Amino acid sequence: MTNEKDLPNNEPLEIVAVAGPAEAQMIEELLRNNGIDSTLQGNVEANPWPVLSDLNEVRVFVKQSDVELANELVEGFFTPVAKDELSENQ
Repeated sequence: MTNEKDLPNNEPLEIVAVAGPAEAQMIEELLRNNGIDSTLQGNVEANPWPVLSDLNEVRVFVKQSDVELANELVEGFFTPVAKDELSENQ
């Protein structure tokens, strides 16, 4: 298993996985507006509804050197909703 400290600073690391593309795109824009490049992995088609499947989960990646600031920004401005936190009543 690779330790995070063993990766080069430009190696992308996942900072968060969210249940829908809209939230992932908002996080991507927040990061870009603060000078952090990011990459989205998953189904990022425009879909206004959160999804419950692993297949539709969207992951946000940033460079290792940006992980600390990116996590701080995401935690400060978002409360990401994981697929297991969604129910029909919400």
